[in-house]
Amino acid sequence: MAKGINWLGRLVGLVCSAALASAWAYVLWVPPEGPGLTLANFNVVTALMFVVLAVFAGIAAVHGHALVIALVFLASFFPIGVSLLPRDHWLQWVGWLDLGLLASAVLIWLSRPRAAASA
Repeated sequence: MAKGINWLGRLVGLVCSAALASAWAYVLWVPPEGPGLTLANFNVVTALMFVVLAVFAGIAAVHGHALVIALVFLASFFPIGVSLLPRDHWLQWVGWLDLGLLASAVLIWLSRPRAAASA
């Protein structure tokens, strides 16, 4: 049972991180209306950083590293994800996907194999 929960947590983490990386890559490559973006623009650097974080979370999910997924959740949710949740915009899904990373980290953490107690 614990092994199945662990694999479910890994799958949730992988799906959420892939969707997050895709959403941030879309933000990165599709320019908004108005003046064009330059590489020095804060939005481009921020989107690129979140793409990299999402890729790290996906790699951590495949390997079952709950702590790394939780750290990516903290780095992504509190500065950006929490502010996007109440908005009526497609980017609110970023906040929900960040919460999926939290669920993944919790599932992996709770179902991790325990070390045998040494007597």
